[in-house]
Amino acid sequence: MARVALYARYSSEGQREASIDDQFRNCEHYAAREGWQIVERYADKGISGTKDETGRDGYAAMLKAARAKQFDVLLVDDLSRLSRDSMKTEGARRLFVFLGVRLIGIGDGIDSAAKGSKALAGFKGLMNDIFLDDLREKTHRGLAGQALKGNNCGGRVYGYKHVPVEHPTEKDEFGRPKILAVRREIDEEQAQWVRQVFQWYADGRSPREIAGELNQRHVRAPGAAYRRKRPSRCYGTWSASVLHGDLQHATGMLANPIYIGKAIWNRREWVMNPETKRRVPRLRPESEWIVTEQPDLRIIPQTLWNRVQQRRTAQAQSQQGHLGRGPKYLLSGLLKCDECDSNFVVADYYRYCCGGHLNRRASVCTNELRVSRKLVEERCLAALRDELLTPEAVERIIQKTTRLLATRNRERQPELERLHRQLATVESELANIMKAIKAGILTASTKTELEQAEAERLRLQDDIKTRATKADKVATLLPRAVERYRTVVNDLDRLSKTHVAQAREQIRELVGEIRLVPTADGYLDAVLTGRYEGVLKLAVGAKLNNMVAGEGFEPSTFGL
Repeated sequence: MARVALYARYSSEGQREASIDDQFRNCEHYAAREGWQIVERYADKGISGTKDETGRDGYAAMLKAARAKQFDVLLVDDLSRLSRDSMKTEGARRLFVFLGVRLIGIGDGIDSAAKGSKALAGFKGLMNDIFLDDLREKTHRGLAGQALKGNNCGGRVYGYKHVPVEHPTEKDEFGRPKILAVRREIDEEQAQWVRQVFQWYADGRSPREIAGELNQRHVRAPGAAYRRKRPSRCYGTWSASVLHGDLQHATGMLANPIYIGKAIWNRREWVMNPETKRRVPRLRPESEWIVTEQPDLRIIPQTLWNRVQQRRTAQAQSQQGHLGRGPKYLLSGLLKCDECDSNFVVADYYRYCCGGHLNRRASVCTNELRVSRKLVEERCLAALRDELLTPEAVERIIQKTTRLLATRNRERQPELERLHRQLATVESELANIMKAIKAGILTASTKTELEQAEAERLRLQDDIKTRATKADKVATLLPRAVERYRTVVNDLDRLSKTHVAQAREQIRELVGEIRLVPTADGYLDAVLTGRYEGVLKLAVGAKLNNMVAGEGFEPSTFGL
């Protein structure tokens, strides 16, 4: 009896939690007709179909179970439950075919075991893409209408609270008044601090000083309710960047025109980067901005606003030659404060200091120690060269990697056996075709079948050879990795003087980050932990599939 898993998903647009039950019910009826056993159900509630598995717990759990061969058939109400993105849908279909899992979309009439399912699934994926484009356009058009009416179209701004506009008679599905729109109103508790920030800046105080003062007074920062997976003392506190932002793009508190009663919507759009799968902002042409005058939202007097903008413009002009420049120092972005987990940044030409203390002040991080840029660079390079890759560490690398390779060999054995069985089947087909040709049966279809079988044999042979030699290649190149490590490290001193960015990335591969720990006697200790993964990449490149990701040497600690 086939083991069946069910997957259901609903997004928030006009759908409800009960739709999960509706999807499951449809799948259950289908499984009952086929006489299949349902072994598991997976669901994601209120999540867009454009998100990948990292944003959908149910989908991720289902994929994990599929890879573990815990079910034979996956039933979905339709393929759009897997994804609204045509490329992601096709990628999912190919993955299930590879894993030997039969994928059935009931509403679409798609069955991966049926002939022509590939074309039908591709067409369905394209229709889902078009649906998303149409939905995005309609949503944008609706938001534009709300913006023109002066309503809030998303996003919170410090100094304001959101007030729902309720329908006088209609109710939602929970019996509460239906919300027609959301308007902003001044939050006086926050607005007093907005006025104070503008006044301090106009009086000559820097954004860093202002952020430090606000943190010292324990003023709740914008987005303070947000929490990262990895807690940090800096989150929920004020930073200089929150205040100064970007003058051209009108970001940051000091540049936001809403504080003088001018609301701007549609200034930016978010576009998906197909390589990183992350959404990135792009500034729209100013002709597409929707600007509404809302005098009731003014917090800052015009004279104070003008003084602040004049000072910001003057400072931006004085820094004209320094904007847009990438990190130019060897350890920029690699040094971490052990007290608050912020990056150590270049405080001046000669010294690094904790960015958390510099931008948020002592109420967030008390580590005010500064260290000579030249000193920390020289000591870290010396540690990489002389202390990190000891003979004992080399031996541990070889032992650890050898054990991992043995495990990989055991894990890949079933897949290799499957490939060998497929190759034997293709070899048998080729032998039968050759017999037919020798017997005088040579047609156009015979020739086509022969070419296809030969191509499949070549593909399987290459796949077997690649899988069989990949791990062995890593083992063979281990001595070269150690030798290459020493060559690279010895060359870092020269490289750091001519190609800083390249040297910095090589250090990042080898150590990830360098933690700076304040000591009781007022100095800093640097803790540097090498990464096995970085050493191996020097020999065999980036295609290690994270064989030793997360593993590190014994840390090396040295004073600065």
